[in-house]
Amino acid sequence: IQIRIAQIDREFKEILNSVTVQNPGSLLSDPRIESLITEKRTLENKLAQYRPEQEHRKNTTSRLDEIFTILENMKNHPLTYDDHIVRQILQCVVVKSKQKIKVVFIGGLEVECDVEQA
Repeated sequence: IQIRIAQIDREFKEILNSVTVQNPGSLLSDPRIESLITEKRTLENKLAQYRPEQEHRKNTTSRLDEIFTILENMKNHPLTYDDHIVRQILQCVVVKSKQKIKVVFIGGLEVECDVEQA
């Protein structure tokens, strides 16, 4: 999208550079002007829609990196249940059936697991 916006800007500058004192009306009569402006506005709107998604993805990745760092540090310590750590990592656990659960991590990652029957 950004590449096409740059191309449109280049085309627009070429049109502006072609306007001379002898033909000042050529800018207004050029049929490409309106289509270029419309296309550029459309592309800029699409680009504006992608930015929040990219920011959310970046935040999710950052949070997952933080979780993996916590998990990596836990490898060197004896495993004991710590409610604080669990609350930092998990958003919720959904019981699907007697045999299945879904674990939802903070950041949106979802994992479905089979429950071991004892």
